[in-house]
Amino acid sequence: MATIPARGLHRMALASVTALSLSLATAAETDPFDDDSLWDPPRSESNQGTLNFLADPPENRVHHHHNQITLAASSLDNGWVMLRQCHSDIDSVRRAQILYNGDTTRDIEIESQSNIEETWVEGASVQLREVRPDAELCVNARSRILQVLGEGEYLLENGPFMRRFLDGYFPMRVTVAVSWGDLDLSLAAIEPEAQPGFEVMESPHGVIVETTFEGRLQTELRLVNGEGP
Repeated sequence: MATIPARGLHRMALASVTALSLSLATAAETDPFDDDSLWDPPRSESNQGTLNFLADPPENRVHHHHNQITLAASSLDNGWVMLRQCHSDIDSVRRAQILYNGDTTRDIEIESQSNIEETWVEGASVQLREVRPDAELCVNARSRILQVLGEGEYLLENGPFMRRFLDGYFPMRVTVAVSWGDLDLSLAAIEPEAQPGFEVMESPHGVIVETTFEGRLQTELRLVNGEGP
């Protein structure tokens, strides 16, 4: 598969639990793919990066970025987790790429796609060509994102998530579902704290974060063995 240079790609601005960078940025003026008509930004004044949770989501559907993170017993030793990552309502562009941190991401595989002409894995990235309306993409990978803080304490950092076009940040929806099954873990703290537009749902086997926002979002989940110290 031929390599598409970074120049000439629209990058959808969102980052994820795997240091994903999926950004919509305009390329050089001479770039044949530099055409703003390929992407229809929301009809509102753009946010300049300030995090703003939206208690009342936009009427129109926005890019939904869903992460399913599964911890195993080995994750508590080496930090590696299983990741299933899905994107829906992706912005329509001719070229795009999802960039991962090559040092902390392994075994990237495309699980499914729809309304995208072509996708393929290239190094630590997933390349997309001719993204059409109602596009969806799901990717599986292994990611080393769990940090061991001390005896029985762990930190799971996600983000930054963002949906950026030129110098503006636009609404997006993010779901992060962390599952630890029967491991003796519990959520000790989360940053940001639960609030309107940022919902946190806990269970004995995991936690789900559901949010719609604009700007840049970074989350931190502190996990502990049992019910914590």
